[in-house]
Amino acid sequence: MRDESLGLTQMLATLAVVGVVIAVGKLLASNEKFCWRLAFGRSIVSAGLAVAAGAILAFVPGVPQLGVIGLAAASAVLGEQFLEKLIANKVGTSS
Repeated sequence: MRDESLGLTQMLATLAVVGVVIAVGKLLASNEKFCWRLAFGRSIVSAGLAVAAGAILAFVPGVPQLGVIGLAAASAVLGEQFLEKLIANKVGTSS
């Protein structure tokens, strides 16, 4: 039987792509006016949050890759909203 697990680089790339796809999808589904700066910025934040979800492997080494990818997707969605609200509250504006 072949081992079909991803290497570290492939896993990080997969997590980043998941984050980028979620960010662009959320932007396209929102009522906000599309601009490349916003799409690029949200893609960077979501990709970073998704890759950070890979840190779960440091604490729970036996997590299946699909579980890590699912956690990355959840953190990309929820983490971006949390960060936007936190920054809006600190700056004093509402989003």
